[in-house]
Amino acid sequence: MTFDELKEKALSLPYAPGVYIMRDKTDKVIYVGKAKKLKNRVSQYFQDQSRHNEKTRAMVAQIDHFDVIIADSEFEALVLECSLIKRHQPHYNILLKDDKGYPYIRLSKEEYPRFSLTNRPGQDGARYFGPYAGRHETQGIIDALRDALRLPACRKKFPRDIGKERPCLNFHMGKCDGYCRSTAMKEQHDQ
Repeated sequence: MTFDELKEKALSLPYAPGVYIMRDKTDKVIYVGKAKKLKNRVSQYFQDQSRHNEKTRAMVAQIDHFDVIIADSEFEALVLECSLIKRHQPHYNILLKDDKGYPYIRLSKEEYPRFSLTNRPGQDGARYFGPYAGRHETQGIIDALRDALRLPACRKKFPRDIGKERPCLNFHMGKCDGYCRSTAMKEQHDQ
């Protein structure tokens, strides 16, 4: 497509969230991006090029055509963008190429289940929730769950560690209850 045809196509896009996939003349994916409003974001590439940085100008010069996938929400677009970047490894995407991705909350399948943060779901029988947008926010969710459900945050394994080692520091600081409380009380009683 010519530059003007690309510009026209971009201006005909909807004001909807989604993902855009830039391709070169060999149909290779060179960039994947997401947008709250596809029309606004994609048309920016084909406007005043003096406002673009060097990397963006180089990428736009290689665009032969592009595809879009409309999403139901910005978050759905974010997850789809991550997946497409990992699949195609586009040259102009420098973020999200690594294996970190988006965090999940893992609920272990133990007698006394635990919540933890993980990079991807495993095949270990645990339950996984997510993906979530960021590690800090996801850790906040886990902390809120522990507080609300009065779950231990320590590394003790229950019931194996009841009566062993020192009492739970988190319990003594008022940061957990439940199993830690019973463990600490039993340990204090045993001393």
